[in-house]
Amino acid sequence: MGNRESKEADAKPSSLSPPRQQTSAETVDPQSSTPSPLAPAAAISSAPRPAALGEWESPITSAFITEKAVRLGSPQLRASDGALFWLEGRPDEAGRQVLVMRSPADGSIRDVTPGVDSGFNVRTTVHEYGGFEYCLVEENDRVYFSNYSDQALYVQDIGGQQAPSPPRLVTHGSVDRGERFADACWDATRRRLVSVSEHHRDSATGAELPPDKVVNRLVAIDVSSGAATPLASGADFYAAPRPSPCGRWLAWVEWDFPNMPWDCTRLMVAPVGQDGTVGQPVRIAGGSGGRTAAGSIKAAEGAAAAAASSGSTTSDGNGGDGNVVDSNVNDDGSAIQQPVWSPDGSYLYFIDDRTGWWNLYRCRTPTSQGFQESGGKEEEKAGEGPKQEVGGSGGSGGGDSASRGMEGGWEAAAEAAESLSPMQADWGFPLWTLDRRSYQVLSDGSVLAVFCDPRVAGTSLALLQPPSQPSQSGAGWQLTRIDAGFTHFGAPILTVREAPAAAAAAAAAAAAGGSGSSGGAVGGNGKGNGGLTIAAVAASPSRAAAVVQLSVTSAAALASVGPSDWLEVRKSTGSQLPGGYLSVPEALSYPTTFDDQPTTAHMLFYPPTNKDFTHLPGSLPPLLVKSHGGPTSAASTALSPLLQYWTSRGFAVADVDYGGSTGYGREYRNRLRERWGLVDVQDCCAAAEWLVADGRVDPRRLCISGGSAGGFTTLACLAFRRTFSAGASLYGVVDLRLLAEHTHKFESRYLDLLLGPLPAAADVYEARSPLKHADGFAAPVIFFQGDQDKVVPPEQAVQMYEAIKSAGLPTGLVMMAGEQHGFRQAINIRTALDGELYFYGAVLGFKASMPGDLPDIKIDNLKPPQQQ
Repeated sequence: MGNRESKEADAKPSSLSPPRQQTSAETVDPQSSTPSPLAPAAAISSAPRPAALGEWESPITSAFITEKAVRLGSPQLRASDGALFWLEGRPDEAGRQVLVMRSPADGSIRDVTPGVDSGFNVRTTVHEYGGFEYCLVEENDRVYFSNYSDQALYVQDIGGQQAPSPPRLVTHGSVDRGERFADACWDATRRRLVSVSEHHRDSATGAELPPDKVVNRLVAIDVSSGAATPLASGADFYAAPRPSPCGRWLAWVEWDFPNMPWDCTRLMVAPVGQDGTVGQPVRIAGGSGGRTAAGSIKAAEGAAAAAASSGSTTSDGNGGDGNVVDSNVNDDGSAIQQPVWSPDGSYLYFIDDRTGWWNLYRCRTPTSQGFQESGGKEEEKAGEGPKQEVGGSGGSGGGDSASRGMEGGWEAAAEAAESLSPMQADWGFPLWTLDRRSYQVLSDGSVLAVFCDPRVAGTSLALLQPPSQPSQSGAGWQLTRIDAGFTHFGAPILTVREAPAAAAAAAAAAAAGGSGSSGGAVGGNGKGNGGLTIAAVAASPSRAAAVVQLSVTSAAALASVGPSDWLEVRKSTGSQLPGGYLSVPEALSYPTTFDDQPTTAHMLFYPPTNKDFTHLPGSLPPLLVKSHGGPTSAASTALSPLLQYWTSRGFAVADVDYGGSTGYGREYRNRLRERWGLVDVQDCCAAAEWLVADGRVDPRRLCISGGSAGGFTTLACLAFRRTFSAGASLYGVVDLRLLAEHTHKFESRYLDLLLGPLPAAADVYEARSPLKHADGFAAPVIFFQGDQDKVVPPEQAVQMYEAIKSAGLPTGLVMMAGEQHGFRQAINIRTALDGELYFYGAVLGFKASMPGDLPDIKIDNLKPPQQQ
């Protein structure tokens, strides 16, 4: 599985970025690795003082972390002028999310969303986790967005230098959060939005639907009337609807229970008629052998025509289609994501893990008599649709000519799909939110992408350039890693803008047999005067997340850029991290077991760091193991003030990528199949035990914490093993059967693959649920829970807390008012952080420095540490 999947028993450290020696007269801005001198000289601290580990005083307080801090995401560049938009989640505004804009003219930044008193909050809850809550429309300078309180779509005018207009309601029928929208894009041919829709209310009674009755589909939204017309339905889930540049095709990703989007999905393409209806879809890639395709094109024509006449294409939702043309490509259950059309529409790109790794592929858009898209649009009269439509006359979208063309075209194109990145690296990422945009196709045919190479910690930015002649299996494609100075890209999302003249020149050069411009230079440090502008939310171990932007004269110039060429537009942190407190992680591979066989797992290890203190002679630091959520997720290499909070107080931190984490290929990701609560527990315990054996941490003070699925792993480690001395669960799962029966639709069958389907696997759910084994706990544990959590209902935390309390162990429960799955409000973020430290100090016997405004944290059954 690549170099980090070594079967050797010895751990293999590799530093992400070795910490340089710092003097006491330096400060480190988390957004920059460049030190800045402290003025005045009197502020220079004396030599470090010996003090108990865990009791070190630190300027990185919970108030410091949350003060003016924001969550950054979903950057988009407007093609017309290069204006940059992004979302900010603001803890000091009760966690609400706002759309922000940077002007390309003068660099000024302003909110697009009205002030906090307006009640607007740019957030969607499709799949509960949402993703890409807004859509920019170039032709009329508008932005459409989802509002959290009612989940309706609104529109604002954002043209010119004038202030954005007040939001106007678009989807009038979306009341009481009945229909939710996400991942919308603009269909320029028909001047409408195409979006993922999730329907939560009975159309007849208005009653809220249970999770298994919630309907997901693709819809077209008339922006004048707000009417949502179904385009595709019948599968259990949909993502990434993408109209082709000429409007004749619609590509999307869909999947069915019990799969999650990283298990098995299908890439579909369908013709779109002149009236906007969608015809018979073809499966291009993905799927599994259980999905039955139409026996022939002709046999499906009746169903396709019926679906087109109703404006929707349907499947039975159980893996079989009556009207789907199946290309029979890649029938092994691979997971497809992120379909992207090339700017001229001649290729459809996608990410597929058919080889065991999420690699990038493309297939040529087919041509046949009656329709063509390999050379861009045919001439059209202003204001009219395509001159000759795919679906035949009348706009049915499912006529004979389209079916015959698709049979001879898309099937052949799918069979000839070209791999552009055949390597043991992941170019895709788990689709927890509907906002993945990890690559962009440029006009010259090259691809700018973020990918995860297991040999290098974190994610990398790279340029893929095509060969002069078409090839199979990626032969001749040139991969150039770009020195951006970042190891983490948020979501990840890349957004690019090619200046019209530069795009035209690059396309012409590519058409002539080249690969675009052969030279170029940095075009102004992100100030928008280059031919190519790139933006992202990015970070590194020494730089906290920020919205960053780069402008260059051409794609070829990217090979010569460096970290200093990126413009930092907006920081996620409100304050500068003081120098001498930055802990830089090591990427470690350490020994563990899988199915009783020796193997390796991975972690990021952060040593305690504080320029003002040193440890007492003979002492070792307490350890905090962080078990990430998901469980299909991964540890981040971004500078996290939340982690530095611990290391600056004398803790060591191990951020564990247990088996099941992403970034190491499908085989590693699938280690959790039917083994959740076993593999993750083993790997977290093995990480702590290896660090003890290596002499890095105190074996008597081993702590573990995690949120959501990571909270479950934390509790399972405490219930079934004796490795850890204390733990903290943040909105963690405690009863697996209760989770399966009462969680939301998106994850309602997730446990079928992690544990086994019910009722057959009922004994497994019982055996691995921490709540059912409260008598197995021997270490103290505290719970932090949102009282409005729909992913992990708060009743789970209450039941677990009561069980631990009844067992006589030190425990506590802090219920966060107004919070859902994760904490967004500044006061609750602070309480959870300080409360966890306070709890560890109380049960392990050290006195940590606490803020004066910490709410009362009640600890039941607390005894002197020596009696615990």
